[in-house]
Amino acid sequence: MFANFAAKRHLTGPLRAVSPVAESDNEIDWKAASLEASALTSDKADVLLSDNTQKLNAYFKKVLAARAVKEPLTVKDSLQLAYVEAISLIIPSIYIAFVLFIFSALIMMFVEPTLRNVSQGHLLMATVWICLALLCFGVLLLFLRPLFGGFRSYHGRTLQYEDAPALMTLVEELSEHLGVKAPKRIEINNETTVRVDAFSGINSIYRDEYKIIIGAPVLMSLSLTQLVGLLAHELAHFQNKQQKIAFYLMHHVSEWLYFRASGQDKRHQLLLRRMQKQKLSLNEFSELWVWQRIHLLQQGVFGFMFSLHRKLTSWKCREIELYTDRLAISVVGSDAFKEMIESIRSVQGAQKKVSEQNHWAWKEGFLLDDYALAVAVEAKSSNNQHQYLRNKEVTRFCPSDEVRLAHAQELNCKGNLPAKASASLLLEQARKISCELTLLDYESSGILNARQVVVSSQKIRQLKERDDKVEGIAKRYFECRLGERVLNFSQSKERDVTSFGVEDCIHYIRRNRVEDSKYLAVYQGQINKIHKGYVISRLLEAKLPVSKYLKEEVTVKGDGAGRLLKLRHQSQRSLQSMEAMDQVFYQRAHKALMKMDEKSRLDAADAFQNLELYGQLRVSLAQLKEAFSPLNLIVHGLTHGVKARALQAGAVEKQSCWDLLGELRVNMQARSIYVGLSRKKVHLVTYLDVKLGQIPVESSDMTIEDMAIYTDEFLKLLNFQYHKWLGQLAVVMTRYEKSNRIEPINLLR
Repeated sequence: MFANFAAKRHLTGPLRAVSPVAESDNEIDWKAASLEASALTSDKADVLLSDNTQKLNAYFKKVLAARAVKEPLTVKDSLQLAYVEAISLIIPSIYIAFVLFIFSALIMMFVEPTLRNVSQGHLLMATVWICLALLCFGVLLLFLRPLFGGFRSYHGRTLQYEDAPALMTLVEELSEHLGVKAPKRIEINNETTVRVDAFSGINSIYRDEYKIIIGAPVLMSLSLTQLVGLLAHELAHFQNKQQKIAFYLMHHVSEWLYFRASGQDKRHQLLLRRMQKQKLSLNEFSELWVWQRIHLLQQGVFGFMFSLHRKLTSWKCREIELYTDRLAISVVGSDAFKEMIESIRSVQGAQKKVSEQNHWAWKEGFLLDDYALAVAVEAKSSNNQHQYLRNKEVTRFCPSDEVRLAHAQELNCKGNLPAKASASLLLEQARKISCELTLLDYESSGILNARQVVVSSQKIRQLKERDDKVEGIAKRYFECRLGERVLNFSQSKERDVTSFGVEDCIHYIRRNRVEDSKYLAVYQGQINKIHKGYVISRLLEAKLPVSKYLKEEVTVKGDGAGRLLKLRHQSQRSLQSMEAMDQVFYQRAHKALMKMDEKSRLDAADAFQNLELYGQLRVSLAQLKEAFSPLNLIVHGLTHGVKARALQAGAVEKQSCWDLLGELRVNMQARSIYVGLSRKKVHLVTYLDVKLGQIPVESSDMTIEDMAIYTDEFLKLLNFQYHKWLGQLAVVMTRYEKSNRIEPINLLR
């Protein structure tokens, strides 16, 4: 379901396409991908090393031959590490002991009456007391359930020796240089980080059995010296055993507490889905109310423990991070380390830009084929624009970039790695691996035909630049009236512009531009008031606090419905005045189409027809946008706490959007509106189904969050195609008027 949803990535996350109605994101089958790669690989002895790899191997063995000096822990450091270890173990133990004590006491309270009734022969009363004891035991298990799970494992495609022999040599030599055990394997994915993780289970960290996961965009963007500094930082965590155990114990406990405090366990998610049903019976509502209070209690307890643990231990984590920074600086030098931090931020910023380009291309029916390389190219071409991130902590357990850069400046160390080569040289076939990882991300998201529609990042940039130029032409042609309001692109007998020629239309636009702009500003203000008034009325009807959702004190009018109706009449009058100008644009294009040559007429005819038919849907579109506003507010409000009343109100708004969405789809299906998709011509409804997937049969098959995401993407795709038609028509019309020496509109007059 929703097999080809938009490819959305986060700033520090991998390239993933998110399915809005899937129960959970489909993870990439890294194990199968790694086995497939290992089946094609050769024995290490049979791999022929290139001249470049041989030179790199010799270089690494030469510059990393000496062993780094291991700093012994002082008594103070040992005591501090023992303290944070104890805190990390005591905080969860307190929860366990408290739960066991409370429920053990309750169960023991039932033992005495049970034994007394059995001895007196009152078997019925004894059975009642036994049932109460069993009920307490069941609740005990419920409160102990969060103790299991809650850890995230990081994975990637296992790098074989023939994929990156120079990288394998680098990691081995660097591990030996720092005096740590070499990792069991190296994996690669599309994230913008380099991290170490347990090789098999959490306990393997304490046995020095770990793996390195390298983000391909980082590997292909950094210089060789910068990558060595990044790897040295990660490997340095394993140089001291007590420090390593304390560091990972703090991180594991913090991750476990946060996972439970944020309500990300499957049982809680299932509860939220059940609470979103419409017209719950009293018994079911009472049951869900009890379960919700239990989960809220658990989340509150774990939230308190997470905050307490973070305050008591994060200071030591930051010290350990600065210690590993010091070891990395001793290998590569202060300057290279500072450049490494700046480069990583540039890579993360470039990832956001590439994601935006890919999202635009996805709307056109294309996908990026070499994601990691595209991020690397974007990072190298962009200037450092991330100074504002320096004073922000990545997490409470890691110091900010500003602190790390100042620390590197204080050390003022010179490294012994003079090479300025790119780290991508460590890979034998960088482009092949980049394309492979990108396709794995698409396939995990359900985009099964990705190979047929992928294009290079250079081609996507060219298409995007051309689209931006077309958008600029459309803004000039339509007098900067390209908004979300759909123009009335159909002939109307009420407007006396049927005899206008192209020149007359242009003169009419010049004379009425100022007045039209005034009506447009008034209309937009009234629409904002209408949407706000509609949201207030829906929130009040659901008995939800208006100030919580609108983030301000709102004075509710006594006659809210009457005021809303008055605003609608006022906006309609402003809209009718603006539609007089819409008719001028219609007539201008209609007259020109009659006189164009066949090629130009064919280029503009499809866009002109689509605009006419799409304009007939503007009322349904306006209704859907209005109904989407309260649903969107409620969904965003759930991040501040889940309430049964809010979920019930969201279910009502979801049904409203569902009905309007179904009506709009029926109206679109009845009209021959066609769009381009991967160089093919398809119906608009088919295009939406390909991009968003087949909509479920019943609204109950979607949660309110799913409905909000689907509606938002639905409206964005329609708006994208609408502006595309306007651009196509504007380009042909501008070319026609220029060739016929028709004076264009001068915006400065």
